[in-house]
Order: sequence, then structure tokens, then C-alpha cells
Amino acid sequence: MAGWQYHDKSTPSNEFSVDKIIFITDAKLNDKFSAEFMYDFRKTSMHELWVNYRPCEAVNIKVGQFKTPFSIENPIAPVILETINLTSLVTTDMVMGSNPLMMPAGAGRDIGITVYGDLLNKKLSYDLAVMNGAGRNCKDINSQKDFVARLSVRPVKELMLSGSMILGKGNVAVHKNEDGVNVCDAAPGVTGFSDNGNFTRNRFAAGCQLKTKPVNLRAEYMWGKDGDYNSNGGYATMSVNNVVKKVDLVASYDHLDNFQGVQNRYTAGVQYWFYKACRVQLNYTHHKWAGRGDGENNILTQVQVAF
Repeated sequence: MAGWQYHDKSTPSNEFSVDKIIFITDAKLNDKFSAEFMYDFRKTSMHELWVNYRPCEAVNIKVGQFKTPFSIENPIAPVILETINLTSLVTTDMVMGSNPLMMPAGAGRDIGITVYGDLLNKKLSYDLAVMNGAGRNCKDINSQKDFVARLSVRPVKELMLSGSMILGKGNVAVHKNEDGVNVCDAAPGVTGFSDNGNFTRNRFAAGCQLKTKPVNLRAEYMWGKDGDYNSNGGYATMSVNNVVKKVDLVASYDHLDNFQGVQNRYTAGVQYWFYKACRVQLNYTHHKWAGRGDGENNILTQVQVAF
């Protein structure tokens, strides 16, 4: 994934960039055992490494480093996501790592074990995971583990309803302020930290996804608790497919309210699929922070080649 971007409030205002160079290899040992290795040459970082045991369609057991099964959006591969910014503001905050209290630079991945599968002729899907809660390529930061659960229901083939949660404990460096309260410099205004830096870190998500030939729609609401602080947000993303041959129109709205402030982002774009998983994208975004002026206007372009 490579392209050119313009930001009217940044210096420099525009640049060419190579955002992702991902190598993925799958190994199918037999009908029951498989494995995957994913490496990012752009950031010289391993994304995923796991082994999967599949005794039947209803039960799979995956061990290693993989995407946390939280929300609809987080597990979706970047080559499928509709916008150049990829995940929404709230997904990025709740599980991807933009929130310094939630696995910084984790890219939505963690180390652990998950049991998942499809039931009732794929009308019901589930994920149950126990994970470190420290993010990708990181040792655990405390003795507690994150419990992750996701349940998806498909009342009809085109519609999926999904709910998920993360129940866990985070850990950060803390110090006492002048009032004797434990605080973290990376998260001003957040309290509820113990003396050893542990704090409650829970996440909840509910959403739906509609997939038809002409229109795809995905929307979710998420709520999080970090220590004594509650945050929330939501998004809605839609693509109108094959407006003309292989050309899709894309629109998205994001909202996030957390200790870093209130943000809203509006995106409109177009993408042309010139070969299978290969596309050219053009996006316009308006990103506004409450109380911080008129916001920022961005023009984003990207070429994606996957093979």
C-alpha cells in the first residue's frame, strides 16, 4: 500500500508514503492443523504468528499472536477495508493502540489463545479468547489476563448482528499528584490506578453489517472504561459497489469521545478495483476536534497491490 497525502493543517502539507509492505504465508499441515506468519517489512515488525487446530467446523483452537476478536471491524483485513484510513477512530482507540492505555502500537493484535467456530449452518459464530492484554510482540505487563468474547448472529445471509467485549486489567507507569491520587502522564484526567499501575480496562461493542451486491454497510457503537474514565464512540461506513464497472463509492462517519477530547471525521471517496485484490483509492476527509478551530481537510490517495 503506497500513495500521496495532503493535509491542510500539517507541515509538510503533503508527502508520498509507503504505508504497508506485508508478507503473509499460510501453511496447511493437514485437514485439522494450519498456521500463519505475517510480517511487515515497512515497520520491520511481526504482525501475526499462530497455529490453528480445527477438529470440526464448530470448534477451532488458535494459539499465538493474532487479531483480538473484538468488534466487527478489528478482525477485517486491511485489503478489504473501504477507506484509506482503514479502521475507524473508535476502533483505533478501543483496541488498535491510539489510546495510550490500550496496548500502544498493538495494531489490534495480542498474544493468547482463542476458541471459535460456526454453529447452526453458520447462522451463529462465536469467539472466546484469553489474551495477555499487552499487544503484539510484547511480554505481559501484569499477572492478569484479558477475557475476550464475541457473538455474531446471521438472521439472513446478507445481515450480521454482532456483540463483543474485552474484560481486563491494564498497567501503566503512575505517580501521585499533589492530592495523593495515582495519575498517568499519558492519560491526563484519568484516575482509578492502583499503586502498582494496574487499572480496570473494559471494552464493549455492538454493531451490524449488511452485505448485498449493490451496497455494503457496517456500523458499530463502542463503550470503554479505563480506570474511572468512560469513553465511547461509533462509526458508520458504506460502499456502493460497481457504480460503473469495478468502481465503488465510499462514505464514512466517525465519532470518538475520550480523555483526549471529542473528534468527528467525515470521509468520502472512490475506489477502482483493477485486478482482484488490487485497487486505486481516492479519499477526502474532514477531521474536526471539538474546541480546536475549523478542523483539518485531507486528500488521500493510495495504490494497493496484493498477490
